[in-house]
Amino acid sequence: MSQRRTAHDDVRAAVEAYVSAVSAADPKAVRAAFRADAHMWGYLGEQFVSAPIEAFSEVVAADEDAPRWSRDYTYSIRAVEVSGDVAVAVLDEYGYQGHDFTNHFSLVRQDGAWLIASKTFLRRDPERSATATTGAADAGTEPGDQTAD
Repeated sequence: MSQRRTAHDDVRAAVEAYVSAVSAADPKAVRAAFRADAHMWGYLGEQFVSAPIEAFSEVVAADEDAPRWSRDYTYSIRAVEVSGDVAVAVLDEYGYQGHDFTNHFSLVRQDGAWLIASKTFLRRDPERSATATTGAADAGTEPGDQTAD
C-alpha cells in the first residue's frame, strides 16, 4: 500500500479537523477549519439559518454542555469527492448537542491547505426525519462509523 497522501485523504483530514473542533467545543479550532469568509445555510428543524461561520463559532463557544453530549457523539464521513483544488464532503453527525445532523461541505485548497468554504446542513429531528428521505439513507449507511476523540 502506498504511503503517499492523496487529496482525498487531505479533504478527509480537513473534515476530521472540523469534527475534533466541534466535539471539543473549541471555537478557535472551528474557525481554523473554515475560510474566513465561509458561510453556512441550513435547517434547525423548521427554522432556516443563514449566517457567516463566525456565528457558528460563537454557538460552539457558548456550548457549556459539551462534556455531557460529546461522550455519545459519533460521526460518519459518508462521501468525499475531489476535483482538482475543489472538493465536497458529506458528514453525518449523531448526538451533536443532542441532535443528529447531515452536513454538506464545499472545500477549496488554498496555498496547499484544504479549508471549508461553505456548510449546508440539516438537523434531523425525529418528526422531520420521518418525512425526509435521502439517497444515502436508502444506500444503507450505518450510524456511528466513528467516534470523536
